[in-house]
Amino acid sequence: MAPPSRNRIGDILVKARVIDDLQLRSALATQDQWGGRLSRIVADMGLATDDTIAEAICQGMGMQRVQLGNITRDAGALARVDVSLAEQKGIFPVGLRDNGKTLVLAMADPSDLATIDQVAAKSRARVVVMVAGEREIEHAILRHYRNQEPVASTRYGGPRPQSSSSEPIDQGDDDDFKVVDMSGKTVVKRIADIVPPEAPAAAPPSARAAEKPAPPAASGSSAADILDEILAGGAPSSEWTDEDLQRLQTVQQNQEKSSKILRALLELLLEKGQLQQKELAARMRL
Repeated sequence: MAPPSRNRIGDILVKARVIDDLQLRSALATQDQWGGRLSRIVADMGLATDDTIAEAICQGMGMQRVQLGNITRDAGALARVDVSLAEQKGIFPVGLRDNGKTLVLAMADPSDLATIDQVAAKSRARVVVMVAGEREIEHAILRHYRNQEPVASTRYGGPRPQSSSSEPIDQGDDDDFKVVDMSGKTVVKRIADIVPPEAPAAAPPSARAAEKPAPPAASGSSAADILDEILAGGAPSSEWTDEDLQRLQTVQQNQEKSSKILRALLELLLEKGQLQQKELAARMRL
């Protein structure tokens, strides 16, 4: 499969050191597989906050930032942009200027020129673009289009509309998320898949005595076995072939990539409160 192509927002985030090149490739692989805006994907993966992403885009594109939290509702501007388009494209009409000839538009991805042209054509106005964060735009749409106050969510920190009934809001499957490897393949889909279950009660001494140790794996049969021998303190043997060493190098490279993915995954678990630092430290000392 061909690697996903880069885009301007990704290059801006890497240049601003918001994310590194490996994280960008992982985010682009997710975008290639599932679609969506890169800025949203980076935030959803927990690689950077919305504010950090928006500030980097402002600096990289020389554009002005707009804070949507306390803006005044402009009914005329809202009428120029359909709510479904606003939700789909991550845009919000801030206000009208010049007697309705100019529309100020907040965008999460101001490099999306096709959307700017589409809004200009439908609104019959000149569009002036400002940058806003993904969550800011979602909250503004709920507040000004839907007349709903957004509430915090445990999934990606996104908003959930408040319910007018006494029934609890369906929280969905808040344990769902994705970790995607370098090829775009989904590695983990749920927190439950990686968080170990509660430790079972200790077995009685008689049961432990009856347990048999696992038989040792055959040595020299794979690159993983070679790597295990090195990690155990061994040294490369002259009996190993060039093919063995090449496979070992491939395993080492894959382990380096996996370690970075696992590091990001642990940070996500800590952030979501699914794992405590003391518990993690205790398990790593086992």
